[in-house]
Amino acid sequence: MVNPGWDRPDAPLDELCDAIIERHHTYLHGVIPLLRGWLGTLAAREPQLLPALAETRAAFGELADQLVGHLAKEETILFPALVALAQAAREGASRPPLPFPTVLHPIRMMESEHARLEQGLERLRAVAGDFALPADASDAARRCYVELGRLDREVRAHLLAENDVLFPRALELERRLH
Repeated sequence: MVNPGWDRPDAPLDELCDAIIERHHTYLHGVIPLLRGWLGTLAAREPQLLPALAETRAAFGELADQLVGHLAKEETILFPALVALAQAAREGASRPPLPFPTVLHPIRMMESEHARLEQGLERLRAVAGDFALPADASDAARRCYVELGRLDREVRAHLLAENDVLFPRALELERRLH
């Protein structure tokens, strides 16, 4: 089992959702606008890094847009359903009414988005030269690329935590509640 950085990976689903939001979503909501700004500033100030910087900025922009939409779907659609399942289990109740016949459908959609996000990460990594910069790059450029590398690692950890821990446990819990 993947260690997503939680103290209790066997915690109830609602606690796992909270942990994902606290660790991954909060970080991403904060860093995406920061990196957009840094990449915009660097594009204006460090022409020696172009065209690599222009391609990196475009790849990041596409990835960031995908991430923002993905996080919103998790926070407003999937995670509330998983919280409802966890509460029903805690209360010994049957499966609660949800806006879909099974959590399998939104989970499969999230898994499909995860695959697209992985492709976006690969593209970003490729155009950003594995987040390495030339020796004459500024400290600001280095800071930006270090943070792009961290974003890459965080998103990959996020995807693994959901694909390998959260989603299988959610499907199993839903089966038990029927």
